[in-house]
Amino acid sequence: MTARAQFRPGELVLSLALLALGAFVFFETRSIPDTHGAGQIGPRFFPYLIGLGLTASGGILGWQVISGGWRNLPSDAPGHDRPDWMAFALVSAGIILHMVLVGWAGFIIASTVLFVLIARGFGSTRILRDVAIGAALAAAAFFVFTVALGLSLPKGLLGTE
Repeated sequence: MTARAQFRPGELVLSLALLALGAFVFFETRSIPDTHGAGQIGPRFFPYLIGLGLTASGGILGWQVISGGWRNLPSDAPGHDRPDWMAFALVSAGIILHMVLVGWAGFIIASTVLFVLIARGFGSTRILRDVAIGAALAAAAFFVFTVALGLSLPKGLLGTE
């Protein structure tokens, strides 16, 4: 560890949590029946990919915490003095509202609300632009999943089930 690097237990806890979550995803994915589609990619592929990403992220973060890497910012860098609780609240509200709205309002509306609140949490002040971008991305994702992949996402207020 360098003199500037400080050991932060919270980061180590986060890395261990990511490792545990990745291991859990790997373990639970084994219970998914292994059937192959037309492209020979079965339903286990993406959960295994997500488990790999979680495990790799947890391992890399844990290594960085222990080795003291990526600590080039001075402790008095602007924006690193205290948490931004308003941003945390906006992102959290977006996630919770998405879960509440998706069944009633539908995927496109709920995902647009999610995008707008997360963009605001990251500092965007252009609400109309965020609504347009969020609606376009949500509509594109909706049509890819429903038309191209044949999956059923809730239409909500924009259509009938």
